[in-house]
Amino acid sequence: EWDEHLDLELLQKLWPSLVGEQLARVTRITAIHGATAVLDVPDLIWRKQLFRMKGKLLHRINEPWSAQRITEIAITYENH
Repeated sequence: EWDEHLDLELLQKLWPSLVGEQLARVTRITAIHGATAVLDVPDLIWRKQLFRMKGKLLHRINEPWSAQRITEIAITYENH
């Protein structure tokens, strides 16, 4: 059984090593809802770019687990 709070903390801690320092500086995992990770980005340009990378991101996000824990990524942005 998954613990969303602990999984979120784990992903946030591992985020720079999973996606690289540069991407980790401008993005952050803000929540896990079921099998969906919520990724916050700084603007629509980043959102569009990361949407294209969704498959690769899903693969990287699931690296900490032996099973595919996350099956979807919701990409959100706020005017920062």
